[in-house]
Amino acid sequence: MIYNVDFLIAGLVILLLILWYFLGEKRAEDLNNQVFLFFAVIGSLDVIAEIFSNYCIIYEKDYCTIVAVLTTTVFYLFQAVLPFTLICYVQTLYKNKIVSAKRMLLSGLPTFVLIGIVLTNPFTEKLFYFDVPAGYMRGPWYMLMYYNALGHIAVALFLIIFWRKELGHRKVKVLLEILVISGTGVIIQLLHHSLLTTGFGLSLGILALFITINNPHANMDSLTGLYNHLYLTRKSNELIARGKNFHIISVYLYQLKHINKIAGIQGGDYILKMTAKRLEELCGKKVFRITGKRFLVLADSLKEYEYYLTQLKQMFDVSMKLDVENKDIATPVILSGIINAEKLGESELIMEYAEYLETLSVQSGLTEVIQDDRQTMNGFLYNKRVEQYLHTAITEDLFEVYYQPVYSTREQQFITLEALSRLHHPELGWIAPDVFIQIAEKNHMIEQITDLQFCRICRFLKENKRLMDTLLNVKVNLSSLDLMRSDCCSHFICMMDEFEIPHDWIQFEITETVATEYNAGLRKVVNEFTDAGIHLCLDDFGSGYANLNTVMRLPFSTIKIDRSLLFDICSDKKREMFYQSIVETFRKLNYHLVSEGVETKEEMEKISSWGVDMIQGYYFSRPLPPEELLKLL
Repeated sequence: MIYNVDFLIAGLVILLLILWYFLGEKRAEDLNNQVFLFFAVIGSLDVIAEIFSNYCIIYEKDYCTIVAVLTTTVFYLFQAVLPFTLICYVQTLYKNKIVSAKRMLLSGLPTFVLIGIVLTNPFTEKLFYFDVPAGYMRGPWYMLMYYNALGHIAVALFLIIFWRKELGHRKVKVLLEILVISGTGVIIQLLHHSLLTTGFGLSLGILALFITINNPHANMDSLTGLYNHLYLTRKSNELIARGKNFHIISVYLYQLKHINKIAGIQGGDYILKMTAKRLEELCGKKVFRITGKRFLVLADSLKEYEYYLTQLKQMFDVSMKLDVENKDIATPVILSGIINAEKLGESELIMEYAEYLETLSVQSGLTEVIQDDRQTMNGFLYNKRVEQYLHTAITEDLFEVYYQPVYSTREQQFITLEALSRLHHPELGWIAPDVFIQIAEKNHMIEQITDLQFCRICRFLKENKRLMDTLLNVKVNLSSLDLMRSDCCSHFICMMDEFEIPHDWIQFEITETVATEYNAGLRKVVNEFTDAGIHLCLDDFGSGYANLNTVMRLPFSTIKIDRSLLFDICSDKKREMFYQSIVETFRKLNYHLVSEGVETKEEMEKISSWGVDMIQGYYFSRPLPPEELLKLL
């Protein structure tokens, strides 16, 4: 039979080009890429062996029989190993690890048996043999090679389908395409032995992997050339799966936004490139860029970790500045160290913990160093448990609404309420509102919580309409994410109308932080509220950076003065004068005032003497559940 080797030559060219570019690039060195490289090398050797084998078969002479047997045996060995290599490759994509050695041995048992058959074939002639007059002849077990290839492709298909959730849609799609291409090559050669398409189909499959999953550029940050977050995730998960100890140092350029304002975006990019260069000079391939202004260094040993941390402190000392367009710019960072990072169990949790450590830093304009300890870790894990519970609490509507009444010293009665969210965990107990609200905002769950709570508030008011004979309104907090809804105003108005709640019964509170982020969108929302007869209250005035300009831009009717301004007003003359001047200014501007956090009679009397008639705080009442509130009122 005359064999067509054109497909083999084309496949060999493709495989050699893949190896040339793959080995020439800075590539990820995780297990999956190592198996891919092995797969590509074995595939290339398989095609080369098949070309030589066919040459010997076509031009076989009496004196070349031994060479023909040898080259064909080698080719059959590669044919036996390649399908098993595909199975190994698929398994490395599943949680970035190969399963236990025992299971691998069992899954590779058919391959080992086939290798034994190939090695003994020169004596048994079960797969092939050479007849002196006829040349190359197929043995009785010749089809076993095709059955082995198709069987392994079927197993790979089963694993891909079984692990589809862990692999993800993109990888599953690529792997299925590869199985179709490789399987088609095997079937065509099975039906037409003269068309050597198995190796060609294999080369196209490896090319598809090289372009998609194992593309070296997919693991690189385009700006700095460092390894990126995707590779770090695979690498750290692989280390965790192997039970390896490792330590990380997060390098956070927290003033990059400020640097961009001084030196422009190009100057900021230059800072990032220079930072990456300095980090790579120190740490080599152990440095990653994981977000826009965050780098990460991975250390294999505690000694290496301590060395890197010491060097990084010196590298980012504020006295060391970079020259950007004739401007000397300091690049202070927050260095967050995590020893034995594998204890967190997964890479995403490690990244979240590093960010959590950064939030504990002062950000003073200097390079800060913060390292994890037992207490910090417990705080982080507590937050994670709260985050997990929030999903359940939202699904099952487990939040409660407490109401803190506001007392009027002029009318000698409670005249308004603030609705406050509360959440009880079956094991952790009551969760501080500041904790779960901050987590909910970070994870974009706050809108769902607001809707659930607002429904409760409206239902409570509908069931207790007599309360509104003496109360002015009920104050409800809105977050910045609530206000960013395109239908914010109409959404809440619809909910009020559904429960037949008059619009002036509700007063929405907007925090000082949100008000300082004034924009046209916010102005549009608050105008819609006021047009609908819903009043607005500025909450927490004095806790941050709000000023009179911020207050006067938006149509607030009420200002709540934050309790932080109340500290020591009875013992510190300056604080007393400052608080009193704020009160006088807002009274002249005809705002209603509420003093938050009043806890003593002395504070209450002093504030009342300045003309503040609405007092909110533990002196009159703590936040109460609906039943206790009704008894009080």
